[in-house]
Amino acid sequence: MSARTNNETSALETLSVDVEGMTCASCSSRVERGLNKLEGVSGAGVNLATERAELHFDPKRISTDQIVAAIRETGYTPISTEIELAVEGMTCASCVGRVERALTKSPGVIDASVNLATERAKITFLPAMTDADALAAVVSDAGYEAHPIADTSEASETQAERRRASLRAMGLDLAIAGILGLAIVVLAMGGTFIPSFDRALTALSPFTGFWEWVQFALASVVMFWPGRRFFRPGLIAYRHLSPDMNSLVATGTGAAWIYSTAVLLAPSLFPPEARHVYFDSAAVVIAAVLAGKYLEEIAKGRTSAAIRKLVGLQGKTARKLDEQGMEHDVPVAQLRVGDRLVVRPGERMPVDGRVVEGRAHLDESMLTGEPLPVAKTAGDDVVGGTVDLDGRLVVEATSVGSDTVLAQIIKLVESAQTGKLPIQGLADRVVRVFTPIVLIIAVLSFSAWMLISGNISEALVAAVAVLVVACPCAMGLATPAAIMVGTGRAAELGVLFRKGEALETLSHVDTVLFDKTGTLTEGRPVLVDRVEPKPGDALRLAAALEGASEHPLARAIVAAANERDLDLPAVTDFRAIAGNGIEGRIDGKLVRVGARRFMELEGVALDDLVDKAHELEGAGRTVIYVAADREALALFAIADRVKPEAHSVVEALRARGVNVAMVTGDAKATARAVADQLGIKDVHAEVLPQDKATVVTDLQQKNHRVAFVGDGINDAPALAQADVGIALATGTDIAIEAADVTLTRGQLDEVITALDAARRTLNNIRSNLFWAFFYNIILIPIAAGLAAPFGIHLNPMVAGVAMGLSSVFVLGNSLRLRRLGAFHNAQTSQSSQIPKGDLK
Repeated sequence: MSARTNNETSALETLSVDVEGMTCASCSSRVERGLNKLEGVSGAGVNLATERAELHFDPKRISTDQIVAAIRETGYTPISTEIELAVEGMTCASCVGRVERALTKSPGVIDASVNLATERAKITFLPAMTDADALAAVVSDAGYEAHPIADTSEASETQAERRRASLRAMGLDLAIAGILGLAIVVLAMGGTFIPSFDRALTALSPFTGFWEWVQFALASVVMFWPGRRFFRPGLIAYRHLSPDMNSLVATGTGAAWIYSTAVLLAPSLFPPEARHVYFDSAAVVIAAVLAGKYLEEIAKGRTSAAIRKLVGLQGKTARKLDEQGMEHDVPVAQLRVGDRLVVRPGERMPVDGRVVEGRAHLDESMLTGEPLPVAKTAGDDVVGGTVDLDGRLVVEATSVGSDTVLAQIIKLVESAQTGKLPIQGLADRVVRVFTPIVLIIAVLSFSAWMLISGNISEALVAAVAVLVVACPCAMGLATPAAIMVGTGRAAELGVLFRKGEALETLSHVDTVLFDKTGTLTEGRPVLVDRVEPKPGDALRLAAALEGASEHPLARAIVAAANERDLDLPAVTDFRAIAGNGIEGRIDGKLVRVGARRFMELEGVALDDLVDKAHELEGAGRTVIYVAADREALALFAIADRVKPEAHSVVEALRARGVNVAMVTGDAKATARAVADQLGIKDVHAEVLPQDKATVVTDLQQKNHRVAFVGDGINDAPALAQADVGIALATGTDIAIEAADVTLTRGQLDEVITALDAARRTLNNIRSNLFWAFFYNIILIPIAAGLAAPFGIHLNPMVAGVAMGLSSVFVLGNSLRLRRLGAFHNAQTSQSSQIPKGDLK
């Protein structure tokens, strides 16, 4: 009994978690009670002074992330940290699985996700238990090199330089393997095709078997120089009982080399018909696989083009002003908030800031997509990465380093590219058992051929072909390569996916719910119609009077007058009548602007305008009247105008099989009027801000997969509740933070671009996975010899080429997503569909 207890105790692991938010003994007691109630947790204690929980737990019964979630449920915050490691040496999905398993088993790690295409590991861990260096050491122990990624720009530059150096080294190895492999093939097979060449070799041979020894020497160089790329990680993988693609190549080529060397050293051990050497197969397979990996590296470099472009927009140095007004060139990394910088024509803005001196036009197309320059003067905000076209600016830094807009965009793109999609789970499960199954098939193939033919050479060729043709690389790259290209291209088109999972979720969305104000509409009232019984200067008089008012409707009238460059007269005796309107004297006339009740109170006859007013109010317009000395001059209709692209976007969504709905706090008549203009049938009006999320929930309970598009603070709950939240970057930071997708240019067109990017990326992933699986399902049986009765055999050299090409195919297919274009609507202005009367 005691022994069993000791065994149970020894199986427990210790966990330390820093807890934030505890203020008194009852707080720590609550956390402690919550932890001790968990099944699998033993002896939990919480120290208020150190703000740390210490406990023992059984990892077979409860996981670290469940413990962390339990602390969060008690109302306090377990402190966790997220880092990224650059991982070198991974070649296939098996490598990814091994690194993930090693990290996940490491004490204090909550979650670990490894991406083969980006060669990065994203890890969430408890800082009380471990740190970045310890996690890098865990990866090293698994047989790979790893180091933490600090600054995004520096990390990207370092990674790019490391990739270039790796590519050069691989190119050298490929050249050596290719040249020596070709020489071995000529020596081994040249005489078969050219008898005179065989006679020449025999004449030049100082002793029998000399040229086989030359093949041995050349093949050995290939095996132990370029081939080290497969043998070292392959043997480490075997040691960890987790064989991978390197293990298969090393086993196959190693078996061919060992067999051939044994035939050369002790031919008497083999029957005469089996005394063949296969140095050509061993060398050429390594050269062929290396060629495939070389092409794969080139293609992988192209998949990360979006990140490199974004990083390239970041400045490296800045011209800083000191207290004496002298300019000094300093690295951007040394800048602090409040520093004053000089930006000259042709230079990029080094950080986000505010103009304090000067005037210039900036090219902001990298952020907004708009090609027209934007004028900037004192007091205007500027964004790092934009280009000064024509003037000297003095800018005060407001955001530096990782806080700049561009750095945040890069972080979002990297985060999306590093994430894993649920669809990848199938590939991960297959890869976990793939290599062991291939090894079993190779052994069975060898055994079957020995029983059938008794020829060890034929059996060896079949087994080596099976080992070499099998390729988990393609399966490992199928998802991350498509995510990298898809999210990268989407970012270039103004669509940022905060996480890769949003891609898959958005591709399945069947309903898009739009907020109205500021999303489908421009978010500000404008003058959309005007009726004048006698054409005159009603707009001029109304704008002059409204110039003294702060009401939003007043600003709409003033803006309309400014657009037409009207000369506004002076106003005297101005007076505002709360809830009714305003009045004042202009050119000796008493001019009034206001609601119908105001005009009726003042005895203004409106008979000629009332019917038209009812028609406009029924269409959701706000109607105000203009009168002078009790004579009605005009009727103005004011509305929040629908965005020009909104109708085309709604139509495009319907064409893609997506239902469209609208939610707003406005009155039903106003909401219905906007919906009718856009052809939206499903309208949720008079909804309180806090109830927008409830509308989303109701749709989800009806088995709809909902994307919510909004821009305001009151949209944040709905954005978070939706299957996919899409925020316009012209909106608030809170809305953007709550969303899964951000439209950086704030245009509705990008909703379609996001949907197209998601659907095309998922289709690309499906085709990648199909061909990766199909390739192995077809070629492994052929390599094993099942097609031999039909005269079809797979030579190991051809198998090596096929293996390399499978990965190249997957990457090439993913790169087709680079052709993804932005959605361009017909730019049909909805305002043209609104009766405007005489607005000239």
